[in-house]
Amino acid sequence: MDFPKQEITLYHKDTDNKVYVRYSLIASFRNTSIQNRNRTGVSSTDKALIRVFARDCNLDTYEVEKGDLIVNKRVNDEISYDKGLTELRNKYGESNTYKINSVDRFVFSEELDHIKLGAI
Repeated sequence: MDFPKQEITLYHKDTDNKVYVRYSLIASFRNTSIQNRNRTGVSSTDKALIRVFARDCNLDTYEVEKGDLIVNKRVNDEISYDKGLTELRNKYGESNTYKINSVDRFVFSEELDHIKLGAI
């Protein structure tokens, strides 16, 4: 199964060290805000659906949790712990930056193993 993929940047919030750890990943990225609004008549909470497949990025080489940040392209910015989302949205725009709302891990077989991220 092939999904269109692109480079994204994940900022994982390391609460122990009070920093964001940056990861560049290959992922399937889909803006779902218009699709959800058209289907239900109202806007859903998730604006983006992101799938990171094990065949593209080893699922054990990065951490991801609810509250982490995503930019839908590769960036190299260092961001502050307290104002990271604001800094990214000011630089890249609200339509390119997201906060992870849900994390689901799917383990079927090697080829289909992936993490699905819902983001707002």
